[in-house]
Amino acid sequence: MTLIDRYVLTTFLRTLGWALLAFLSVFMLIDLVDHIDNFIDDGASGLAILKYYIYILPQYVDYVLPMSMLLASLFTVGMLSKNREYSAILSAGVSLARMSRTVLLMGLLVTIAAGAFREFVVAEANRRHAEVERYEIQGKQRDRLQGKANFVHVDEAGRVYVVSRFRPRPPILESVSVQTFSDSTLVARIDAQRALWREDHWELVRGTVRSFSDSTETVEPFEARRLEPPIEPPREFSKKSVDPEEMNWRELRVFSERVRRTGGDVTPYLAEMAHKVSFPLVNFLVVVLGLALGAARRKTTLWAGFGFTVSLAFGYYLLMSFGLELGRSGTVPALVSAWTGNALYATGGLVLFLRANR
Repeated sequence: MTLIDRYVLTTFLRTLGWALLAFLSVFMLIDLVDHIDNFIDDGASGLAILKYYIYILPQYVDYVLPMSMLLASLFTVGMLSKNREYSAILSAGVSLARMSRTVLLMGLLVTIAAGAFREFVVAEANRRHAEVERYEIQGKQRDRLQGKANFVHVDEAGRVYVVSRFRPRPPILESVSVQTFSDSTLVARIDAQRALWREDHWELVRGTVRSFSDSTETVEPFEARRLEPPIEPPREFSKKSVDPEEMNWRELRVFSERVRRTGGDVTPYLAEMAHKVSFPLVNFLVVVLGLALGAARRKTTLWAGFGFTVSLAFGYYLLMSFGLELGRSGTVPALVSAWTGNALYATGGLVLFLRANR
């Protein structure tokens, strides 16, 4: 690594650190202003509020990292230009690509780290953040079962429970239908007025068992019947449904496979999975874009650069959100919805970078 490489990389990392700190401070302050009334009304302790923001921090890092990378790359070249160092480097026969190779490499490393961070840290932190908000701030009882109405539950074997109401004390499922699928085809269905929890199993009361084979259907009524394993304990029916947006890629894959086995539409989940893979790449694309814009503009004031960064970042988020909705609805294929934004930014960044590198 040459002296120029170390100097450019140090400038980039220093600017990146300050940009992350600034953006995170803004996001956290906005969140605090938005929730301060709730904290006061719920009588939340200082420790609970601290844990609340510790667990929400990874999500905000995931949000602001691309903006920080863009601002850092933009200002790295901008500050070199302001100090007339960029002109001196060019006059020495060093191109923009050669000068910024350490920054580009850092962009690739951050992209890989951002993908791992989103997969292994962000989703789990979001769940813990929700638990702190629910139990330690709002004061709800952690071990107490919660009733639910009109919901669908899928067990580990792929059976689908369609439940009118779950009553926690004692645990009862009212108007329950248990459906078994094979290759997306319904092969059996149990309908019961209710299911009673008997220590280690569910007892179905007053219902029918329907079996489907080819074009025939058999119906067997019963007064009481033990539901065959796998057994879903009451706490599984009491759990709050996890939003697919809060799952990581591996959890989405398992969940979508369950949905597929039951004949459900997996299109929204395939779109979510594709976006979780494509989004971290923006951290590298904005580095290329920032370097090109910084070299082309030459003089970038603090506020102009900040505004330009926010505009480009929110433009990307808007484009990706629009693509995600199209992918969820099946209007466009999942890969197209996830990678169109990256393709547009990559094309624009590459064209500007090659032009600035002349």
